[in-house]
Amino acid sequence: MKMLRTFSDGITSLTNKLANNRNAHNTNRITSGRVDWDELRAIYRSGVGSKIIRLKSGAALSDTIQFDSVKDKEFYEARLDNLTKMSCKFMLAFGRSLLVVHDKGGDLSRPLPKEFDKLSARVHVFSGDMVYVQSVNFDLTSINYFKPEAYSVRGSTIHPSRVVDFTYVKPVEHDAPEYFYGGISEFELIRNEIVSDQVVQRAVPAILEKSSTIFYKIKGFKDLLADKREGDLVSYFQNLENLRSIYGAGIIDSEDEIESVTQALANLAESDMITLRRLALVTGIALSWFVGESPKGLNSTGEGDKQVTMQTIESLQSEYLLEPINRLANMFGMGRISFKKNQGRSPNEKMDFDTKAVANAKTLWEMGEDHTKYLQDNDVIVKDDIASWFEVKDEA
Repeated sequence: MKMLRTFSDGITSLTNKLANNRNAHNTNRITSGRVDWDELRAIYRSGVGSKIIRLKSGAALSDTIQFDSVKDKEFYEARLDNLTKMSCKFMLAFGRSLLVVHDKGGDLSRPLPKEFDKLSARVHVFSGDMVYVQSVNFDLTSINYFKPEAYSVRGSTIHPSRVVDFTYVKPVEHDAPEYFYGGISEFELIRNEIVSDQVVQRAVPAILEKSSTIFYKIKGFKDLLADKREGDLVSYFQNLENLRSIYGAGIIDSEDEIESVTQALANLAESDMITLRRLALVTGIALSWFVGESPKGLNSTGEGDKQVTMQTIESLQSEYLLEPINRLANMFGMGRISFKKNQGRSPNEKMDFDTKAVANAKTLWEMGEDHTKYLQDNDVIVKDDIASWFEVKDEA
């Protein structure tokens, strides 16, 4: 016989067994299940889901990347910028996004050549629900342990060397096959909060239209219930209730009596705020940013909200975007890519920061330290593209 596991908070009543039995720690257990692709696609099309994805991907990749050279920046913005943003959106929504490089005339099932025409190469982005992993490396001594050996999209086999695999929160190895060795979607992590928000949203119109509860006093109703003949009567009043709203009146028999009990819309705003706060909590986006409102409270400047949101965005960049973007840059012969520091500053804040950084750089110069690198790392000046000085341009 399989024994049921129980949880305890460490306190057991010696006199009140009911208190022990009704203890929430003893009667509840946290469970989870994978959200299927259909539901993830539905959330992606919803207003709340779409806004969460747009807020995170936009803040993470809108003018936040710094390059080794102007040439790399121009190539990235012309060829790869929109593809990277799309990959980030699909990664958040489906747990994985697959960016595939297809050289002209190449076979997707074969390794990508080290030298290929970067300008004619095509790049495709696929959402995680389109990707299937054919085989995985289980060799513990291999550098590619637990990484896919081949991908499949629409029946086509794709070699890993052609792929930049953007993956979100990694599941434990036991659950990895269930996610096709990809990541867990942002929507799956916040599904309970999204469902709660949808429940409140659904309830509001019904409450506004039917803000009072009507009790119909019908003679002989108990007899009808006893004889199981109440179906037609219930159907009659059900149709009557469907007609009732703030736009019209109902019609009933004059012999029937109706009693109306008016109800106040209590705690509606509080319920709505609870769901929004929970969404802001689990997404890491400050509530004022999430709903698009000014921070509330006396002397509130929004600085705390900005710090909370930017910590979330910087974590997204460093943990889930930096490595795959650099892999993509390396495939196209670009230099190292990094994210700018002190993101999310206003023009005035940036000017104040740059002024202080220049003063610090002067001090470093007087100390004999590398003041130029300090200014470059803090995005005050742009690194000189020395290689471009020696390029010979063809004359027309």
